[in-house]
Amino acid sequence: MSNKNSKIGCLLITHFGVKSEINKNPELSDNEVILYSRESSKLPVVEDFSKTIKNISKGIPLSSALSRYPDSVRFEFDRKNYEQIFASVISNIARITPKIERSNLGIIYINMHGLSEMYGGEAKLVTHILDSIPYFLEPRFGISVNKFSAYTAAFSSTPGGSTKILKNIDSFLATFSVDILPVKRSTIINFHKFGMHTIGDIAAQDYGLIYSKFGDEGCRALLLSRAENSDYISSNKPAQDITEHVSLPFPSDSLSVLFTTLEFLVQRAFMRPVLKSKYVRKISILLELVGSQGWAKSLILKRPLGNSNDLCLLLRSELEDLELPGSVEDISITISDFVGEHGIQYRAFKEIRDHLDERRDRLVKVDRHIRKKIPAKNALYKLLTVNAEHPVPERRALQISIDPDTKFSVMSINLPQKITVQELNNIPKFLSLSNGDNLKVKVLDIWKIDLWWIPDPISRTYYNISTPDHKIMTIFKDSVGKRWYRQNY
Repeated sequence: MSNKNSKIGCLLITHFGVKSEINKNPELSDNEVILYSRESSKLPVVEDFSKTIKNISKGIPLSSALSRYPDSVRFEFDRKNYEQIFASVISNIARITPKIERSNLGIIYINMHGLSEMYGGEAKLVTHILDSIPYFLEPRFGISVNKFSAYTAAFSSTPGGSTKILKNIDSFLATFSVDILPVKRSTIINFHKFGMHTIGDIAAQDYGLIYSKFGDEGCRALLLSRAENSDYISSNKPAQDITEHVSLPFPSDSLSVLFTTLEFLVQRAFMRPVLKSKYVRKISILLELVGSQGWAKSLILKRPLGNSNDLCLLLRSELEDLELPGSVEDISITISDFVGEHGIQYRAFKEIRDHLDERRDRLVKVDRHIRKKIPAKNALYKLLTVNAEHPVPERRALQISIDPDTKFSVMSINLPQKITVQELNNIPKFLSLSNGDNLKVKVLDIWKIDLWWIPDPISRTYYNISTPDHKIMTIFKDSVGKRWYRQNY
């Protein structure tokens, strides 16, 4: 029997792979996307698909899915990339509580016992957890007495929302399809063959009947259906290993971008409770590069360091002559080999360090206060020029959050916004407004950008236009995605 006094949370991110691909390729947001993989020499099978796609399931042949959705966009399932993104999600949750257990891709279980008091109540805790996840992943949260019912509660939640089920769990589970059960696909198929389509259908069956027809897997499904299974959170994450990761909005070969991002990641790592009053002996850096195997370097520190500023200064010194072998897409650091309080003190440096820490902490507090009053992705941030002369405006600079604990860490500015344009002979004539009105426009200037040689080619035709009320704006048509955008610079 499950422990009715236990309380387990489930953070659920559905369609993890598809959401990751759309975040990387925003022009796909209106498309139906199917991700597939190849098992050894077998035919490709479906691994994930857009939430708008119905009547297909994971594991079916790709050809079967394409026969129903011939116009869908297909990508090979990039597990390494998705796992890397998920690792950063796990890292965010670990900063809130170490009592977590990673399950499948997109699923994390949390031992909720004693946590809510630390965050001013359960509602605030759940909000804090959901806010720590990148918005494009649309996380959901569920709370119940065991893992399966917590997962089902999360599954029933809306994106960004939560559901708590602590009573009448049997009734809650009864209406869900057997497809949601964490058992073998063959067992699910057999349930349907025998007319058991809902969890309630299984819960109503006799134990002996279930065992005779479906074996141990069937009995496990029966226990899950009746909420009679006991669960506990097994956190086995190494305590002496902290990894922080960030994906850049676009590839960059700028050392300034590298150093600033490394400093951001180091500051984020030192906010972890596990590093409180600890000194660091080792840091490893991993750079994912466009079109190459990447670049890695590990530093064994001669003197253990217990402060992010000291470690950042050391990294700048060690890497100042670095010649990047390519454009950087992703940056990761791993801090390990911790020791207790270090005996050596450098008074003069300590005073400077304490001043820098105090200044940074004040800015972080101001940033968090502003974001509470005025919802925003970043209230305070550093503006870092990457290439002021770049032909694409959103690649000229980056904004990096003042608060290392925010999910909006490194972002582009001047991001284009989708608009609806009526055109005549490829020339914009009317701009459709959100209220449904069509605004006649006049073209003042035209120019083209064609960066066909970069890893993610860009081809745009820009138009400088004016409206009847004499407003001037810049819009463009993306030749790759065939969509119109407003350039907000």
